[in-house]
Amino acid sequence: MRSGLTSALVAAVVCLLASVASAQSLSSEQAQDGSFQSVQAHPAECARLRRQIDHFTTMAGRAELLENELWSSRMQEHVTLLRAMQAARCPGDVPVDTTAEAFKQLLELAARGAIAYFTFGAAGF
Repeated sequence: MRSGLTSALVAAVVCLLASVASAQSLSSEQAQDGSFQSVQAHPAECARLRRQIDHFTTMAGRAELLENELWSSRMQEHVTLLRAMQAARCPGDVPVDTTAEAFKQLLELAARGAIAYFTFGAAGF
């Protein structure tokens, strides 16, 4: 009788801990979609994300040295996931790519010029 009660108590504690852990972690759909909470994270969480990104980037490099394609791809996917979380939760940590932004502006200007040229100014740009 006592072992049955102990087993039930252990099962209840495990279920309680599992529900608490699942409430704080990402679901697989959120992880694949990249839909994370956009709430500003605590600085300690941002530091943890930076450490994890560094660690998994190192592990991806090690996997490439060992020529393990599956391990390398999984590590790269995990780094991508962590970077998406970092971008959503720690916007101050993510550097702004000024080269890409300048290239985007150049393409927009070229597209406007092309539209005006090929429509003989009828597009209104």
